[in-house]
Amino acid sequence: MFDTIDRHLAREWLKSFGLTTGAILGLFHVQNLYDNLGDFLEHGAGAAEIFRYHLLVTPSLLSPVLPLSVLVATLLSYGALHKNQEITAMRSMGKGIWSLLRVNLFFASLLSVALFVLNNGGLSYSTESSRALYDELISKHGSKGSEDTSTLSHLTFENALEHRLWIMNTFNSTESKGRGVYLYQRDAEGQAIERLTARSASFDSQSQSWKFQLGRQVFFDPEGLPLRFVDFEEKIITGLDTPRVLLASQKKVDDLSLRELRDLASKSNLGHGSESRRYGVLYHQSIAQPWNCVLALLIGVPFAVGGTRVNPMVGATKAIGIFVAFFLISGLCRFLGEGGSLAPFVAGWLPLVLLGAYAMFLIIRLS
Repeated sequence: MFDTIDRHLAREWLKSFGLTTGAILGLFHVQNLYDNLGDFLEHGAGAAEIFRYHLLVTPSLLSPVLPLSVLVATLLSYGALHKNQEITAMRSMGKGIWSLLRVNLFFASLLSVALFVLNNGGLSYSTESSRALYDELISKHGSKGSEDTSTLSHLTFENALEHRLWIMNTFNSTESKGRGVYLYQRDAEGQAIERLTARSASFDSQSQSWKFQLGRQVFFDPEGLPLRFVDFEEKIITGLDTPRVLLASQKKVDDLSLRELRDLASKSNLGHGSESRRYGVLYHQSIAQPWNCVLALLIGVPFAVGGTRVNPMVGATKAIGIFVAFFLISGLCRFLGEGGSLAPFVAGWLPLVLLGAYAMFLIIRLS
């Protein structure tokens, strides 16, 4: 399938890609350590625990790191081949631009597919588990009188899709237990149908059910007036929102995993309301992000082999500038999507489509 020239191109590109990925991952870890080391040391976390945290967080860094590594590796490898006139020799042998990038396009596509598949599994687990470990270390090693990070105050969550509203005075994420619980079930117009209050509510992960204790269930008529009530000592209900969803709604949007974004986007009635649009836009951008590996290769090759051999950095600078413009366009689309000017799906995928079309234009012009 691949000839000698393809193997040579692949070898040069893979060497650059391996070195670049290691270097960029190292820079990300240095930045992460700089941001969090003070918190770790202040709360007495040990070296082994800090190392474990960085080990867990590494997979979640692959989504931003790999596309950047592909771009830099493409500029370095193809730029060096172009400077040494190897690209010219290959093209004089009848090799077109697509022949020169097909083998590495194959590798970039493999990276994109792997990231796309892992996004909802391993990468989401990495984001959630590293965040949980960080909270655990800060809580476990907290000094006396310090705030308990495992307990949230005034937790609220609205499941607009199923017309349900949660309110808890406190919620302990370690025990999956809330106190001072109010659960409202409403109709499509927002009118309360029933209200469940309980002194406490705990979640059983095995049965996927909530156990409410020492509470009252109130039913309302169509006018919103109390119709009847039932007191109970213990009530078990299945099919409600899980603690993972409740806790995810309290996190910063940029800290959420793809799995959490998907859950929140669907449960907030995707496409309706500013909160829903924000989750929806970031969800679609996260789905589109793995394909930046292919985009980086398609952008990098024309600039690497189409520039001057005297100073190949001119083409490299242009390519990096184009990629920076891509992120600026992504930010603009996110702003328009959250504001309702663009549908979340369009806001998430439009930057990739626009820059992909531009990359195809450059390749066709070069060929």
